[in-house]
Amino acid sequence: MNNNLLAKLAVSGIKNNKKTVLPYVLVSGITIMLFNILRAMVYSKYIMNEGKPVFFGANYIVIFLSIGSIAVAIFSALFLFYGNQFVMKGRRKEIGLYGILGLSKRHVTVILLIEALLEAAGSLAMGIIAGGLLNKLMVLLLYKLTHQEPVKGLEFSVTAMLETLVFFGIVYGICLIYNLLTVRLGNPISLLKSENMGEKEPKVKGILLVIGLVCLAIGYYGALKTDSTFDAMGALFRSIIFVIIATYALFVAGSIFVLKMLKKNPRYYFRTQNFISVSNLLFRMKHNAVGLASICILSTGVILLMVCSGSLMALGEQNINTMFREDVMMHMENDDTKSENDYLAVVDKALADSNIDEKQITFRRYAMTACPAEKNTLSSVDDISDLYNFGNLRVVYFMTLEDYNHYAGVNETLSENEVLRYSSMDKVKENETVSIFGKDYVQKGKIGTKGVDYIFDSTMGLFGSEVIIVSDEDVFSQITAGSGEAGIDKKSIYMGFDSKEKLSDEQIQSFREAIGSEFGDGIEIKYKEEERSYFYGILGGAFFVGIFLAVLFLVETVMIIYYKQMSEGMEDQKRFQILSNAGLTDKE
Repeated sequence: MNNNLLAKLAVSGIKNNKKTVLPYVLVSGITIMLFNILRAMVYSKYIMNEGKPVFFGANYIVIFLSIGSIAVAIFSALFLFYGNQFVMKGRRKEIGLYGILGLSKRHVTVILLIEALLEAAGSLAMGIIAGGLLNKLMVLLLYKLTHQEPVKGLEFSVTAMLETLVFFGIVYGICLIYNLLTVRLGNPISLLKSENMGEKEPKVKGILLVIGLVCLAIGYYGALKTDSTFDAMGALFRSIIFVIIATYALFVAGSIFVLKMLKKNPRYYFRTQNFISVSNLLFRMKHNAVGLASICILSTGVILLMVCSGSLMALGEQNINTMFREDVMMHMENDDTKSENDYLAVVDKALADSNIDEKQITFRRYAMTACPAEKNTLSSVDDISDLYNFGNLRVVYFMTLEDYNHYAGVNETLSENEVLRYSSMDKVKENETVSIFGKDYVQKGKIGTKGVDYIFDSTMGLFGSEVIIVSDEDVFSQITAGSGEAGIDKKSIYMGFDSKEKLSDEQIQSFREAIGSEFGDGIEIKYKEEERSYFYGILGGAFFVGIFLAVLFLVETVMIIYYKQMSEGMEDQKRFQILSNAGLTDKE
């Protein structure tokens, strides 16, 4: 047969099925565009230039973009295969007719190959061109989210284009193989009659129903029983998996079970409107349960992605101010030979040499450790493995009463066996006993964080916090001795200040060199503005990728709804014609 005729039949097939083919090509183009933009940004010189991050946190953004592009690739492949199945489902009668008219399976293969090439070429061209045009806009959006100055210039990533062509070429190739196997395994008569074949009423899948109920219970129980933030992070992903499984299982088996129960109730079922509705729903759920479950899960995914990542960005400044209470923060080991005034004198000199005008210098002397804990019990750490139980881990800060009174501006008193305590996890009550590394102490009272919150380690915010105020150095030495081999090592010093104006890179570098020359390399100095850029780099990257995944889920949700409505409309057209022939009025 003439290849030109086969090509015309392929083009005619696409035109005749444009209601299903064009949405498929459009959705494919959008998913290709999203993938291409993410891959192009992975190689963008505006993020990583010659292997070096362009701004603080840019290296983490590349990691987020890489993970996001993998996620987009996986979901794109799944949904393109789903869309291809729907398009082929509506064309079985047409393909069967080709066979009745005398076309061999080789001819039908050529037609399907030409159609697949046209659809793939249209989707790839649309996606790559749109991705190339929108790439710079996405870079500017990322710079906006990460609080960076906008950049000039355009770029086109050939590597990203080639990766896009190869990956989606493979996806379209798999879809084509599936289509060809469908044709070759069938015969023209069965394909022609596929839409008119009768269906059996669906049965309740008892095992699947039980699995759905059990997974739902496990998922919600795991989510609700968590006590700490760290536990919640681990439980979140387990709960998501269980609830997704439960959603599919209950839509497939649970919906049929409910409809069967309604059918067994004669007082409800044997009414005209209920009889027809329940019967129709049984067959509708048989075909559309998986699609409905997918719509439910994807819609929830869109909400979760946007709410969670959006909340992180909206609360970004608040979180930064919580983590970095002062513009410049210094941490170092305590030197018993130096007094508070000695430390402050060094900082004053470094500030003067660096031409930095500060408001007030904060000084704190304390000890910190991490240990497993239960209610009113802090356990010693004899082995590093004791710290692996993150759910019960507490970060404990110790301070002598003299220092606490000085820092907080109070005048508390304690005996040798008494402590003052703050706990973010336990309810502190006066005169109750708290066990600290095997020895009992009486809680004389609870304290707030006034005066001591500067010492909190922002990197340990996921764990519970404790502040223990002891009467003197002798009691502190006893606690240190009982803390175990991996417990308290020595005291630390915190110093910090707010600057009256934004510091230049030269000023902060000069200050670091001046302080380092006095205290050595063991001191850690953090500047809030640098940390802000780093922080927004990470959060902005996560939010940016979250937007892309949300858009992908939203597009795929719309595609599933569109195809589901089309398939139901076609089925209803035939069913309503049968009901009309059976004597039902238009109103009924």
